[in-house]
Amino acid sequence: MTPPAARPFAERFRETPWTGLLTALVFAAFLYLYRGVLAALARQWLSDENYQHCMLVPLISALLLYRHLKSVPDDQRGEALPALALILPGLGLYVLGLAAAELFTMRASMLLVFWGLVVGIWGRPTFRALRFPLLFLVFMIPLPYVIFYRAAFPLQLGSAAASAGVLEFLGMPLVRTGNIIHLGEASLDVVTACSGLRSLLALVTFGTLAAGLLPLRPWSRVLLVALAVPVAMLTNALRIILTAILVHTSGRIFLQGALHQALGLLTFALGVGLLFLIGGAFRWRQQSA
Repeated sequence: MTPPAARPFAERFRETPWTGLLTALVFAAFLYLYRGVLAALARQWLSDENYQHCMLVPLISALLLYRHLKSVPDDQRGEALPALALILPGLGLYVLGLAAAELFTMRASMLLVFWGLVVGIWGRPTFRALRFPLLFLVFMIPLPYVIFYRAAFPLQLGSAAASAGVLEFLGMPLVRTGNIIHLGEASLDVVTACSGLRSLLALVTFGTLAAGLLPLRPWSRVLLVALAVPVAMLTNALRIILTAILVHTSGRIFLQGALHQALGLLTFALGVGLLFLIGGAFRWRQQSA
């Protein structure tokens, strides 16, 4: 049985079966054109720990698309000019990215062309109704490495300095040299993976998801996404502090391996929960106002 939310699409394809076939052919051509881009993207998701959360984004977006189908208008007429305004620049970026062997440009091109196809086949009212799950796909695209490492290094220093300050306040003897915290038992190297940028990228993604799922006012949504930044910095500093305390009390076993990974996952889950808690508090205040 066809879900009520999806019925406008299904009815349209039954009434004009050639429309469904043409749509399938268009998206098949889209997938063929970007097959190399998609394969490289999937490989990076699987191999780069900084972006493994990105593989969840298409799945979440698909679920959100299904959820938003009920708000799609019945009149789903494609619009050529608005579609070309997205598709042509997207194809131009693809050519430039292909010529320069620059993956980020080709990935941005893929999103523009995909959005343009949605507008061209179903129209701007449909795109507006589905704008959140469609725009959420931005978070599946990793940052260029040059930007990532430029942002990571100052975060490494800041995380090390903040964590060392808290540890000294707690009375733990240490010496900090740049991004390295020297304890009596071991040295805690705040490497790129510990800079907090990884959790920052993931928490901004989940903060945006929370902002889109919760029925909040626009300013509350913007504030919730912005709060993902200090929440990521706070949870990352907490992870470094807890690691240092555990190393100081229990030895170097907490510097690597499953225990180290578990601590990272625990503090990340704390950050995600905190964002949804803040969003719930915004919602409660909005209802009580």
